[in-house]
Amino acid sequence: MNNAPDSDKVLDIRNLEVSFRSIAGTTRAVNGVSLDVRSGEIVGLVGESGCGKSVTIRSIVGLVPSPPARFENGEIWLRTRRGMTETVSLFKDTKALRQIRGRDVSMIFQEPMRSVHPMMTIGKQITEGILEHEVVDPAEAYERTIEMLDLVGLPNPAGQMNRYAHELSGGMRQRALIALALVCHPQLLLADEPTTALDVTIQAQILELIRDLRERMSMSVLLITHNMGVVANLADRISVMYLGKIVETGTVEEIFKEPAHPYTQGLLASMPSLFSQPKTHLQSLRGVVPELSMVPKGCVFADRCPHVMPKCDETPPVVELRADHSTACWLYADVEEPHGPDAATTLPAPSDDGAQAESVPSVDVIQLTRSEPVSDTGEAPPVDDGSVQLQIENVALHYPILRGLLRRQVGTVRAVDGVDLTIRRGETLGLVGESGCGKTSVGRLVTRLVEPSAGRLRFGADGQLEEITHISQKEMKRVRRSMGMVFQDPLSSLNARMNVRNIVGEPLMLHEIARGKAVDERVGELLEMVGLRAAHQSRFPHAFSGGQRQRIAIARALATEPSFLVADEPVSALDVSVQAQILNLLLTLQEQLSLSMLFIAHDIAVVRHVSDRIAVMYLGKIVELGNALEICVRPIHPYTEALLASIPLPMPGLETVRELPKGDLPDPANPPTGCRFHTRCPYSQPICAEEEPVLRPLSGAADHFGACHFQDELDLQGVEEIGDLSPPAVVNAGENMSNTQAT
Repeated sequence: MNNAPDSDKVLDIRNLEVSFRSIAGTTRAVNGVSLDVRSGEIVGLVGESGCGKSVTIRSIVGLVPSPPARFENGEIWLRTRRGMTETVSLFKDTKALRQIRGRDVSMIFQEPMRSVHPMMTIGKQITEGILEHEVVDPAEAYERTIEMLDLVGLPNPAGQMNRYAHELSGGMRQRALIALALVCHPQLLLADEPTTALDVTIQAQILELIRDLRERMSMSVLLITHNMGVVANLADRISVMYLGKIVETGTVEEIFKEPAHPYTQGLLASMPSLFSQPKTHLQSLRGVVPELSMVPKGCVFADRCPHVMPKCDETPPVVELRADHSTACWLYADVEEPHGPDAATTLPAPSDDGAQAESVPSVDVIQLTRSEPVSDTGEAPPVDDGSVQLQIENVALHYPILRGLLRRQVGTVRAVDGVDLTIRRGETLGLVGESGCGKTSVGRLVTRLVEPSAGRLRFGADGQLEEITHISQKEMKRVRRSMGMVFQDPLSSLNARMNVRNIVGEPLMLHEIARGKAVDERVGELLEMVGLRAAHQSRFPHAFSGGQRQRIAIARALATEPSFLVADEPVSALDVSVQAQILNLLLTLQEQLSLSMLFIAHDIAVVRHVSDRIAVMYLGKIVELGNALEICVRPIHPYTEALLASIPLPMPGLETVRELPKGDLPDPANPPTGCRFHTRCPYSQPICAEEEPVLRPLSGAADHFGACHFQDELDLQGVEEIGDLSPPAVVNAGENMSNTQAT
């Protein structure tokens, strides 16, 4: 066994190899991983789903069941209260592992609802953790629990002690889980996608909390995430993982400014940001992560790399580019040898398929000019009916709250409460806001999947606007032929008992568009259109990756050749690389088919990239509406500014200066009086709690609307005030060799 690591390291993983045995054979999920975390440091572990990140982090505390897992090689050194301890040798000693978990190292999981006991109160679970690891009086443990809940920012911590997990919002549950993980003051916190399931505003609060607790408690953090903006703003160092191997390691500044490995470059280039040019194709990685049983020989990234060469059939060595920056790639294999500038090797240009570009171009923030002034009538300029695809007027969706044996109505949930929107032909309108604000309800309303409580819906199915608010389901079937809908979770929206041919072909048969072999031909065309093979028709949804399943859902939505598409969070559950592929696909299809689209998401950076106009929604109301660039550069509602400030910016050290919104979204069954955002607004005045503002045009802007009493007076922060950001350039091997010599 090797010697224990240096005293400044809290965690040291050495050449870890973990495989899984199944009927199909043995697959290696972790293949020679080495990484370390130093005292007080935050290390980000990034990569696509299926690359072995979670197996690596769970192995640290023995949470990978064996069997079916088998630890074939490697050591995991962890600093405990007894000194440096090698934990792989303790995996058979359950008692020893229980002493380490929670006291020396703790873990935060991705889904907080699945990580807490549903039958125990929050206070009892946290108190139990203290009593398990320390000899203290129950009363003292109770007081420490209250202090910890207060430290993580839960309001009224004493009152939260007797509440159950299902009684808390997502953000409050995650805070309670952090309190549970840190109550015994561990030296190392393992965070596995701790903010993926949260809204951007709550995500920003949780990230700020982790950063603050790191300083207060002098702890180290190993963070798993696929959000490169998160690691840019939180981590000190980054390890990039692909198919069980670490392909690049370096400081956050080195990785973002001069990424070396083609995989790292591809991940960074795939990110839509508040600074990228809207309505343009992102640079995406080719293909998807292969199954572990189909890992290429030699370099694991060879089958997706735009710079692949014959040498890649062999396993590349780990090359030290700088003192704290290394990569495993043959492009840099001769860096350690003396080279002059003339001997530098330049990366070859990528192929013309656009899958991966050699560099990420710098994008300047576009300066916009105001439209011609109009009178502040509160109404949009008149629109020709022939250019309108969808028009909704004062639409509402209210759900009664029924209780008791007699099911009496005791309240009303105002999911959508008076929304006016117009979508023009060929236009994408982005609808953005936090979970629970009513976005999905709007999407279901316009397709008449739910009946409106009030208002008017008009849809241009055959060139003219047609009233569809109260038409029969038989008539609505005809209209729905011109509508398509893509849902957030492709796995749950696709029938697991139907093959792809029947899933995609069902609308064709339902609307009597095709029968028999004609269905097979049309389904094959649709699959080819969305980047799949016609031969995949006989497969079932479980045989596809998440991105492929979403492509199938898009093919089904386009089967009847609709003129209008509702995309409800179509990329929120996908990796950044697959997300880029789906966004590019939607942009391509919109251009080819002249689609109008309602694009719903909670990430304003994604919405901005695909949209012509953006509508910002809060608690059932539209609070801002206008041109996508204009809204992001010059927001006029404080909630829009809060959404922009909550997006993690993909550049180390670049942060917004505005205060983040406090707390969670209020209860839609009991919305605040006056302006619904005033309880979280840093600019709130007495009138905001008394009088509800109406949606009206900004003075001097005909097509920019806001619902704020002070929108003409406030000077809010947009992206151009955050700073001019140029995405990291892709560095070629020659530049790296020259820089290495200089250092």
